[in-house]
Amino acid sequence: MKKAEELMLYTPESQRPPLDAKLCISVAAGEGKGRYIKGKTLTVAVWDNCKSPLVVWRFCGDYWTGALRKEKHPTRRQMFPEQIEAVYGRPLAYIEGIAATQPESELLQDYFNDRRPGYLMGIISKALDAASRKRREARDEMQAQETQQMLAKLPELPQDLEKRILARCSDSVFLWITNTKERRTAPGGVRETIPVQRVRCDSCGGKYSVDGREMKHKKMAACRCCGRTMQIYNTQYSARRVWRARTFLLSQPDNNAVWVRRMVVYFNFENHNANLDICPGDIWWTDGASAKHWKKKYFFKDNQWDSRYIMCQSNDISKGMTASTGYYQPRVYAAWERTFEHDLRKVMKSGWIKKYDKGCNFYREVKFWESCRRYPMAESLIKTGWADALASYLDGSDGGYCNHQHLKIHSKTYYGVFGLTKNELALIHGRKDTFTDVNEAVGWKKAGLQITARNLQMVSALSTYRVQDILKEHGLSRSLKYLRQQTRRITGKYDGVISPRVTSDWIDYLDMAQKAGMNLAIESVLYPLDLKRRHDDLVAERARLARMDHLKDVRRQIEEEAADLESRFSIEQIMQKIKKTYQYDGEKYLIRVPDGAKSILEESRYLDHCIQRGTRYFERIATRESYILFLRKKDDPNTPWYTLEVEPGGTIRQKRSYNNNQFDDLEDAKPFLAEWQLIVQQRMSAAEVSLAEKSRAMRDQEFEELRKKGSVIRTGSHAGQLLVDELMRDLMEVEQSAG
Repeated sequence: MKKAEELMLYTPESQRPPLDAKLCISVAAGEGKGRYIKGKTLTVAVWDNCKSPLVVWRFCGDYWTGALRKEKHPTRRQMFPEQIEAVYGRPLAYIEGIAATQPESELLQDYFNDRRPGYLMGIISKALDAASRKRREARDEMQAQETQQMLAKLPELPQDLEKRILARCSDSVFLWITNTKERRTAPGGVRETIPVQRVRCDSCGGKYSVDGREMKHKKMAACRCCGRTMQIYNTQYSARRVWRARTFLLSQPDNNAVWVRRMVVYFNFENHNANLDICPGDIWWTDGASAKHWKKKYFFKDNQWDSRYIMCQSNDISKGMTASTGYYQPRVYAAWERTFEHDLRKVMKSGWIKKYDKGCNFYREVKFWESCRRYPMAESLIKTGWADALASYLDGSDGGYCNHQHLKIHSKTYYGVFGLTKNELALIHGRKDTFTDVNEAVGWKKAGLQITARNLQMVSALSTYRVQDILKEHGLSRSLKYLRQQTRRITGKYDGVISPRVTSDWIDYLDMAQKAGMNLAIESVLYPLDLKRRHDDLVAERARLARMDHLKDVRRQIEEEAADLESRFSIEQIMQKIKKTYQYDGEKYLIRVPDGAKSILEESRYLDHCIQRGTRYFERIATRESYILFLRKKDDPNTPWYTLEVEPGGTIRQKRSYNNNQFDDLEDAKPFLAEWQLIVQQRMSAAEVSLAEKSRAMRDQEFEELRKKGSVIRTGSHAGQLLVDELMRDLMEVEQSAG
């Protein structure tokens, strides 16, 4: 029997306490008499409104195990109160007032010897971390002793440290110039005054003079003494607010090892001179085979801040070779001397790296040395041409986890790193500056695809995001066969490569079908013959549902606007009067007269056209210049399709669908519209005939004014065209007049 199973055997089952609370704790004690579990045991459970507890912990001293209702196999980290979501997204640890009976509270406090009142969750969190805390304390104590012994051997800082920093950090200091004049004797004994610039270099300390005024403030120039290029600063300007900061690395050899010290140097320039404030930072020690790292820890003691060095678990020197330039800003290399590279190379013995990576800089060389110590096959990867890919993997510049999720960098065999055989790896002819192609091939292999040249070409255009998982879920061979067929059907050819657009449409179709509740276990649903049509149908259905949801959200606003329009224009009364004349049902299509302003606004919101954006069309209805009618499909009469602006008598001024557009499907409905116009002509009264004549005259007058003004359409698919020309094209006059 395992230790965890034995603990469950010797701990009592949790029982919900008789408390009327949203969250409460139950505590029960037991006695362990097994091989591993001996002594007092404890069961702690947190209950909510469900029948089973939210979480159960079982303790025996520092050892514990537990169960989480929402996770079948939770990790130990997930069992901590800080990670358990209780109510409204709040973690269990941050909810106050979790109820418990007095005896059970005392039992919990006595077991863990922590009697702070109202601190039950804190006691549990502390108990869960007890074993780890003891291990950390033991490790920290051992490392503190080692730190004391090692830092006792730390060499003193060199006396010329400031001079060396100034020499290396020439980009952070200045060439100071002072403009003055000198009296000189020219040839012929003539005394004259000439302008002179006195120059002083912060980096090397050199001083010299330059005739004239050729050196300009804040320009760049090379020092004549040391040759380093620096920024010029004229002493006639104040430098009190000027400061710079650089990170400097110092190496100090120690027999067959080397110490590396990282320090932040602040430069201020009061009195027009570089003053250094050196702040010691991290320290590394390495002998090539191992490395150690210490950092400063600050603490408050005796009313003042103090610091001491503690050993770090990470010992990468490369992390100290770059410095931050600010939040969300790129990192830059720290400053170091040539002796720094020489001292480190002496212990790293990394000269071989340059032979296989010609463009390798020293930072990358150190990264490779560290990777060779950490990963068994790193050296082999570098020697076989994968240096750029390994560098991208180490610094995360190749796209991160997505581009190397299948890479087993810790593998002890060369081909185990890639997850491919020798022959399979030879088939991948991609670039060696990234593991992306290898990662994709391994993903296909895990999905069940045989790695051959033909198969790799077939899937070469496909993005691996979700594709491999979906194909594996629905059957790789059958799904790939379907995608090849659809590629030939939709694009007209199949040249050995599956179309990424077809694959994307199919995956999009599957997502929409699943959300719509369609049964993907049926082959005709999973693999539709006409993929494009089925995909477009689901897209249209999704858009329809989204529009319906939008109407629900703005229903109150529509009702308020409609009430205002009805009070001003009496739309409902007019629509009731014209319904007998204009409403008509055909075989495939029908014309509906809206009930009132509310129906018109709902139609406009659904189709998102211009009626909702003003009162112009409602004013026309009120004056009987034109009406708003709905063109619908008979098999779907409740879904908006086209909105018509119709003159008395049936002349159609405008036919608009989604976003004020017309689509190809309208052509099939035009014969029905002509048929409807004839029916309207037969139903018209004398009053409607009179209104039709007035409306026609008003329309002609409006078109003439638009033509004179030259009004142009500003947006949409017809942008740039004359408005009157578009209205004329859209006009559908009655072929036969009344009477």
